[in-house]
Amino acid sequence: MRHLTAWRDWRGWVPAECPGCGLRMAGQGLCPACAGALAMDPGLPRCAVCMHPLAAGRCPDCAPAAPAYDRIIAAFDYRDLGRELVQAYKIRCRLSLADVLADRMACAVRGAWAAGADVPRWIVPVPARRLALRQRGFSPPAEIARLLAPRLGLACRLTAVRRLRDGRKQAALGRADRLEAQAGLYACDGPRDRRGLSGAWRRPAADLAGARIAVVDDVLTTGATMHAVAMALKAAGAGSVEGWVLARAVRHGAGPRS
Repeated sequence: MRHLTAWRDWRGWVPAECPGCGLRMAGQGLCPACAGALAMDPGLPRCAVCMHPLAAGRCPDCAPAAPAYDRIIAAFDYRDLGRELVQAYKIRCRLSLADVLADRMACAVRGAWAAGADVPRWIVPVPARRLALRQRGFSPPAEIARLLAPRLGLACRLTAVRRLRDGRKQAALGRADRLEAQAGLYACDGPRDRRGLSGAWRRPAADLAGARIAVVDDVLTTGATMHAVAMALKAAGAGSVEGWVLARAVRHGAGPRS
C-alpha cells in the first residue's frame, strides 16, 4: 500500500504527454488547453434532468417521456476531444486514461455538489455486457466508478446491479429500439448468501431502501441504459437515482457546434 501511495504521488510531477494533444508536461493529466477544450459551454441552455441542450426551450430526450433517473451529471460533451478520449479508453482499451477521465468526472460532480446537488450514498457502475467484458478485459464504467469512490469519499458497490442477459448491441439502434432493448435487462440484489455458489439464492437488496444512488456510465446517448438501470434500482427501493457520465452525446442540430 505504501508503494501504491508513492506511485500516485509520483504521477503528479513526472513529465508525460498530454493524452489530448501530446504536449510534454509535468503530471499525468490534460494540458490546460485540452482541459479547456473539454469544458461545457456555460451559456448553453440545457435540460435540468438529462443535460441535453434545449431545442426551442424543450428537451428532445425528456419531453416525450420523463426518464426514471432524477438527473444527469456529465463531465463533457461527446464531441471533438471528448469523443476521442472516450473512444480511446473504451474502444482502443487505453486503460491508462481511466485516471484522467475519473478526474474530469470528479470535478463535474464536485461542481454539482457546490451548486446544491445531493450527495449519494453509493456509486454503482452500469454492468458491462459479458461479451464486451471478455473482449476488453475490463469494464469501462466499473473502472471509472472504482477510481471515483476514493476521490469523492464515497462507497462503491460494483455488483449492486446485474445484467439478466447481454441484450442487443445498441450502437446501430434508434431511440425507440434502444428503450425496448434495455427494458427489463437489469436487476438489483443484496449480498450473496454465504453459500456463495453460482446461482445461489440471493437476499433482496433491502439496504437500497430510500438510498440515493449514483450510476456511472461512459456515454449517455438516448438515456435508455440509464433509464433501465434506474428502473431496476427504484424497483429495489432506491429513493433517488442520478447518472454520472463521462460524456453527454448531443443530437445533430443541437448546440452551437453541431
